[in-house]
Parts: sequence; C-alpha cells; structure tokens
Amino acid sequence: MIILSQQDDADSPDVSVITPTYNRISMLEEAIACVFSQDFDGVVEIIVVDDNSSDRTSEIVSQKYPNIRLISLKQNVGAYVARNIALKEAKGKYIAFLDSDDLWEKDYLKTQLAALEANERCFCVSTLVIWNTLKNRKEIYLQKPDLKRYTSSFHQLLVANSFIYTPSSVVFPRQVFSEVGLFDETYKISGDKEFYIRCLLAGYSLIFTELPNSIVRIHNQGRATNFKNFDTRMKIQFAIADKFYPLVERRVDIAPIKHMYAEIYAYCASKYCREKYFIKWLYLSIESARYANFVYALSNMIKDIRCLLRIGTKMRLINSYFQKITPI
Repeated sequence: MIILSQQDDADSPDVSVITPTYNRISMLEEAIACVFSQDFDGVVEIIVVDDNSSDRTSEIVSQKYPNIRLISLKQNVGAYVARNIALKEAKGKYIAFLDSDDLWEKDYLKTQLAALEANERCFCVSTLVIWNTLKNRKEIYLQKPDLKRYTSSFHQLLVANSFIYTPSSVVFPRQVFSEVGLFDETYKISGDKEFYIRCLLAGYSLIFTELPNSIVRIHNQGRATNFKNFDTRMKIQFAIADKFYPLVERRVDIAPIKHMYAEIYAYCASKYCREKYFIKWLYLSIESARYANFVYALSNMIKDIRCLLRIGTKMRLINSYFQKITPI
C-alpha cells in the first residue's frame, strides 16, 4: 500500500480516507495506525480534519505523520461539516470514512473495494464489531435492515435508527457525492442516515460484506450516540419522515404517513422503556395510539415489558458469569 503524500498532487489515489477528530489524539493515532496497517495493494490518501481540538492534535499529526493531509479548523463545526470540508479536497476514486475513535481490521479496504469494483451504482457496508471498552466486551453486529420487522430499508430508515451503526463501516464511490450531494450540515446527529436515504432514492444499492472488519468503540469520550440526546434524535426522526415520505411513497409500497408516526412513537417508547424512563415510555406509547389505535399501542407496550425482562435476566446471567471467573 502506498500512502499519498501532500506533495503528490499529480497522483490519483484509489481511496481517500476521511477522519474528523476532536480532542481524541490517543484514539486518533490508533485509528491512523490501523489505516497504515491495511493489507491493500493500492494508493491511499488520508485526510484528517482537526475540528479545533485543544489537545495539540494538529501539532502532533503534522509532526509525526507528514504524509497525512491535515486540515486544521479555527472553530468547532461538527462531524458532518468537517467531513464535507474533506470531501471537497479528496481525490480518491472511492471515499472511506473512519471516525477517530473507530478502527479497521487489516482486510477492511481490500474487502470493501473488491465488492464495489464488482458492482455498479452501489455503496458498501461492513459487518461491525461493537467493542465496549468500558466493560471490555465485544459483539458482532450484522448491519442489515430488519426485514422481519420492516418492509424495506426505506421503512426502517424512516421510522427507526439506522441499521448502519457508523459511517466508519461504509465506503462510497466518489461520484455518489457529485450526484447526491454532500452531508446536510443542518444536522448535528443522524445526518448520515439522511444521506443514506438520498443515496437509495438516487438508485444506489447497498452491498453488505459480512466480514467483521470494522470496529466501533463504546467509550466515555463524547460519542454522539449517547442516549442523553435521544429526544433530539426523535425530533429529527419525524423531520426525516416528513421530508422523504412523499419521495419514498413513489418508490415502494409503504404504510400511510399517520401509521409511520405511530411507529416512530412506538420505537422511541421502546428505547425509553429499555432505559427505564417509564413516564416517557407511557407518554410516547399513548401518542402512538393517537396515530394508530389502542390495540397497536398496547401490543407494543407488552413487547417492551417482555424485552425489558429478558434484558434483566440476561444481565444477571452475565454478571454472575463474570463474578465466577474474576479472581478474588
């Protein structure tokens, strides 16, 4: 693998790796190391966007990694704006995103690009390893739509969280951004989901590579997926449904918009039930009944309670197991 230097302006890289970062220099260096270690026979351009960090990120990157293209911002703009700034500078045939707190296995780029080369008008999603660094536990997450619960990818994206957990597991052909546009900078969270919907509406299909080559780390250093911002996510979910429902309705067979609202309320209620915010859970369940009916809301509430009981039982078993193997 060849890392394109900043001076090699005439060369066209096979892939541009875009990494926005903010005050995560130690994790960023681990992310950079995993790119350097890729088993990939091609030319790679690495673009790091320092979103006005205060931990000497720009200084350290410029000194230790001269081949990396560093963009240092004078004010904090957020991940989607930072990615767009890098996209305007990227030269690669393909675009791969890697957040500074995520990692790739060494075969990630080779696997993703091979899948893209074999297909037209598509973008590629890797299976994920979710690594809870606080508890040192890992689990495999197959990033595919739940077609047992939802009628299509569009359906799930309109009423629930994205089945694609992180942009760090997605590689796009460069022309997608010329055709579909960049990330919508009005979004602080869920902007990647909004972008995926636009890609699907433009006729790009999803390819799923089922090797767990992308690693997302759960930690306490300010992840945007923290449950504390779930109220904001719920509001954005309704905004996305309102924005795209008329376009999706022309493409696929989908339930009426009122029922979509009921599904959003029910989905969000289940999340609050799992976190044991029972008053919020009850309120959102009642709201779902307003847009569907009482039977629909009640059946979802029963499912929520059963799910909560199963989680409690599972956690007791896990804790019991770790207590047995932990030395005194």
